[in-house]
Amino acid sequence: MSRFYELETQMWNSAMSGNSKDFLKLVSPEAVMVCGGYRCSGAEYGELIKDFGISGFEITDFEVTAENDGLASVHYIVKTCADSPESADLAGVFHVASVWKKQGGKWQLVFNMDSRILEV
Repeated sequence: MSRFYELETQMWNSAMSGNSKDFLKLVSPEAVMVCGGYRCSGAEYGELIKDFGISGFEITDFEVTAENDGLASVHYIVKTCADSPESADLAGVFHVASVWKKQGGKWQLVFNMDSRILEV
């Protein structure tokens, strides 16, 4: 699997565990995060994941849509699970698009956007 699949998986694992320190090792504090129609920075999202409340996730249909030496964009579908009623709105199936930028010799997420896939 691609390095970006691994980076996205690490990002989701840190969000699932509520580990904002590990999350912000992957996500630029200045990143633009658009999730559920809400826009915030990577730093603000890092605070939100402390109470994220997902209990599992599965990434499928992963694709690198563009890549060069310093920038890459990816798209995939993620299915998330939430065990508590307070986190029920985080459960579902989503299209996710991310942009990764090589900064200081390491890849960091600089843009992320999701869109819920409505079940028919």
